[in-house]
Amino acid sequence: MKIIYITRLFSGIEKSFLSNNWPPSGVPTIYKMIEELDRLCDMCFIFTAKDSGAGYQSIWNAKLDKTIKIDELNHKLSVLAGINYFPSILGRKLRIILREFRHFFKIFFKIVRYKPDIIYCDHANIFHCSIVARLFTGTPVVFRVMGVNKFMRNVSEGMPGLIYSLYRWAYRAPFRLVLCTQDGSGVELWIKNSIHKDVWVKKLINGVDSPVLSVVKDDRIIKLSNKLTILFVGKLESYKGCVEFVKAIILLLNNNTSNIHALIIGFGTQYNLLKKITSKNNNFTFIEHLSHDQILAVHKKCDIYVSMNHLGNLSNANLEAINSNDCMIIPEPQFDYGIDIITEKLLGNSVTYVPINNAEKLSKSLHKLTQSKGKRDLFSDAISKQKLKFLWSWDERIKAEVELLKKLL
Repeated sequence: MKIIYITRLFSGIEKSFLSNNWPPSGVPTIYKMIEELDRLCDMCFIFTAKDSGAGYQSIWNAKLDKTIKIDELNHKLSVLAGINYFPSILGRKLRIILREFRHFFKIFFKIVRYKPDIIYCDHANIFHCSIVARLFTGTPVVFRVMGVNKFMRNVSEGMPGLIYSLYRWAYRAPFRLVLCTQDGSGVELWIKNSIHKDVWVKKLINGVDSPVLSVVKDDRIIKLSNKLTILFVGKLESYKGCVEFVKAIILLLNNNTSNIHALIIGFGTQYNLLKKITSKNNNFTFIEHLSHDQILAVHKKCDIYVSMNHLGNLSNANLEAINSNDCMIIPEPQFDYGIDIITEKLLGNSVTYVPINNAEKLSKSLHKLTQSKGKRDLFSDAISKQKLKFLWSWDERIKAEVELLKKLL
């Protein structure tokens, strides 16, 4: 197969390219697929630099396009420059528009020259993807969706405005396949409202790595061995529920539960706020970055895992918690938006559910679990059995996606 693979330049991949260090941190559904396609196919990889924005910080400042050669990959990788390609005097908004036009024409002429069997494109490049699907009707175009966010939901619900109308037009393109990550974000409702009924749609849950026998090496974590530790892993953004998590822990500590400690692994725009809220409290440990194998090892050391993600709770971090048999607390389903309906179906009674944006109820649920090791063990045992019904390895997950691409031919 000859495939053009187009995706945004994710932050973890940025760091990997800048350091020539593979694999990247984060986005395993991207880099593992890249590795497999690089091994199996004749590939043209294109990464589009999208620059910093709300909830996303880019460190890619190149003014020109770059060709990257990673030692572990056979094919070279092309990176299309972001707004720095254009003079700053033009202003950010105009440079973003010019960036998108330039990216499209670079992609268009690459398709014309390369003549691929399949064009694979992610949501960050939706307008390029939708135009290409309408122009190159003889070539299968795969639209890759990694979950649904609030903006996408607003588009699908008919929010007025030019930009929303443009996205609705883009989503209705004649894609050959729309491939969605099943992350609990309500992709079913979004697909129903956004994608043409004749388009083939597949939803795949992400994979998990095999459990490792790593030993915790970080002294900040080792010193917590005598504490009842509550773990939070993820970006420190509002939609992740990190603020309500911290507030719930503070409420919990007010009930004379001094032996409890919250371990927060991650970084984001809410980091400074959270540090300020907890500045007078010694029961919190923040670790901005931790290697993947160390995070897996931490799961084995912690007593309770909490995710308050407002947008869906079958994320990579949560799947790893499930695979580690953690005693978990996650949000109740949000039926109006289709969020976590599938999550509840898959997990059943093997976890504790609480409503989002409710630190008091989260604190009460935490209190019940901290007071009973027996309850924690029951939940851990329940999830160890429940996960066998739906979890699969990354090898199985990536193989399934490759097989879908083969079927397009």
